[in-house]
Amino acid sequence: MHDPIARFTRNLLCYGQDIHAVADAAEAAPRDAQLNAFAAATALFGMTPASHEAADPYLERAQSAATGRAERALVDAVQAWRANDRPAAIVHFRRRLELRPDDLATSKLCQLLHLDLGDFAGMVDTIETTLPHHRGNHYVTGQLAFALEEAGEPQRAADLARRAVDQAQAADADDPWSIHALLHVHHRRGERAAIIALVRRHAPLWERCGTFMAIHAWWHAALAMLDLDGLDGALAVYDAHIGPSDPACVQSLVARVSLLERLRLRGVDVRDRWPALETALGQRAADGINGFLDVHYAYGLARTGAVAEARAAIEGLDGLASAAARALVDHASGDHDAAACALAALRPLLVRLGGSHEQRQLYELIELDAALAAGRREQALALLRDGGAARPAWQDRLEAELLTGERPARRA
Repeated sequence: MHDPIARFTRNLLCYGQDIHAVADAAEAAPRDAQLNAFAAATALFGMTPASHEAADPYLERAQSAATGRAERALVDAVQAWRANDRPAAIVHFRRRLELRPDDLATSKLCQLLHLDLGDFAGMVDTIETTLPHHRGNHYVTGQLAFALEEAGEPQRAADLARRAVDQAQAADADDPWSIHALLHVHHRRGERAAIIALVRRHAPLWERCGTFMAIHAWWHAALAMLDLDGLDGALAVYDAHIGPSDPACVQSLVARVSLLERLRLRGVDVRDRWPALETALGQRAADGINGFLDVHYAYGLARTGAVAEARAAIEGLDGLASAAARALVDHASGDHDAAACALAALRPLLVRLGGSHEQRQLYELIELDAALAAGRREQALALLRDGGAARPAWQDRLEAELLTGERPARRA
């Protein structure tokens, strides 16, 4: 594929390992505003201070080279993203799509920023802007399926996800995001064995993906195993696919923190696995670039035993991320009553930190554990009942124990 923008777009859509090739193309074409804007966006994917600084030379070239409204809208969007102003970035990306509704790279980038803000209706709207220009394109269909699933339209999401996966298979194309959308459909329906089977069936695909998607797919499988009481299997997935992943990838750190804590909450002894994360989490804890990441960094750092360092890092965070991180660190340090109280108040707001429904469930699991440990029986029961018909069997058992008094409200 000789067109560097087409190559970038394909790697963006299929989470390919070659996505950073756009940076080399941009270096060779300093007067190409679009190439340099996309190279800057790729650097921003790193979500660290260093990766954001790495975007600056590309942005400077893009700004000086941009001509025409479409190019300027793209450059303005990436500049706003670089400034950590995601709402403004979305406005500029949407302006770009008004002028270039066929631009799949812009549509995908905009959707990811909607996800960062928990704006699922915005995700749907952005993809539907692109859809008329790419009907039958499995990448676009899969993106719409995921957006609809997060926006609370599970039946449409299920139909579209299956269609996208079938279309990609017929075209012999790598489309991990459409498979990912189908994983979320299965989660919503409580079809946990189907999740495990789907992840295993596509194991060669995950090997061809970049770090995030490679570990994220197996993370989904591990969650399904935990829900089926397959604790050993989930731990084996951690050790084989997630624990060894590159800690320089921030999404790897989040997946490790998230899965280790879920294992711990189910009674699995993972104490020997937390220390390996301390250095990487300590380096990231004060980044303040993404609230979803920040709360995971702080919580994981506290779980390694570095509670004072975690609390110090929280002081540099703002607003919701600071409040959520403080509540989680309270839980990790044993102040369960404070954690339960704070998380109950924050629960309706945490969607604004971003992340998918499955990723955000970690907050509810920690709140449940804190409520149980603090003797807040009614709060624990309310959380369990919010799980709906697809909740795992272990939560059914826990509710029955709380209702019959066979289980004390406080855990050991």
